[in-house]
Amino acid sequence: MTLIFVISSFELEVPGIRHFPLRDKGIHFLEYAVLGWLCAAASSRTWPSASAWRTAAFAVFISALWGLSDEIHQAFVPGRSSEVADVIADLLGSMAGAGASLLLSNRTVS
Repeated sequence: MTLIFVISSFELEVPGIRHFPLRDKGIHFLEYAVLGWLCAAASSRTWPSASAWRTAAFAVFISALWGLSDEIHQAFVPGRSSEVADVIADLLGSMAGAGASLLLSNRTVS
């Protein structure tokens, strides 16, 4: 989360990425997929008796909330912009990461 915040504090240009369609949304999706995965892993270890679905839902909630706060933060950073489409990409990435963590974990889904 700190890494996302720090990276969002600067105007960045990733070399060679201009040629990819939906490049910005793809980056958002990937970084929040990782965050969703990490939050799901952390919440399942923190609450081992909770259902796998509950810990995955909590991970999506925390990750998506961080994405929303990051977009608000970017609105105040020169050279950056805040977009609803980025929040949606963050949410979808969070869902993908937490879902993958849920599917690949050895916990039973109940």
